[in-house]
Amino acid sequence: MIVRPQSILLDAEALSALALGERRMQAWTEVARRTDSSLYASTATLAEVADGTQRDARIRHAAKAIRLIDVDDVIGFRAGAMRASAAKQRRKARDLTVDALVAATAAGLPEPRVVVTADVPDMELLLQGTDVKVLPI
Repeated sequence: MIVRPQSILLDAEALSALALGERRMQAWTEVARRTDSSLYASTATLAEVADGTQRDARIRHAAKAIRLIDVDDVIGFRAGAMRASAAKQRRKARDLTVDALVAATAAGLPEPRVVVTADVPDMELLLQGTDVKVLPI
C-alpha cells in the first residue's frame, strides 16, 4: 500500500483506463491525491493508446491531468539496455521496445517510483535490478 508521495507512471493500459474513467484507475487517482503523489506517462505511451479517432479526445483530456515525460536520448539508451537484457531472459521473442521505454522513463523519475501496468511480468523483467515497484492496475 502506498502511504507517502510517489512517482506513479502509467503504462498504456493504465492510461487507457484513466481516459475511459474506469473504476480500477479511479482508485489510483485517489491514491495519488491522498498521498500527494504525481501521475506520469511516457509520450511513447501516447502512440500505443491514440488511434486517430474520436476516442483520442478522452486520451487528450486524461493526458492533461498527468505529467507527460518526453523520450530523450538518456531514456532511449536506458530502454535499449533494458530491452536487450530482458530479451536474453525470455523464452518467447516479443518486441518489448515500448515497454522498455516506459520502464526507462520510470527509472528516471523521482524516488520512490511505481509503474502501474496490466503486464506485471514483462515490466518486472525490464525493471529487474532497480528499486521501481511494479503494481497491477
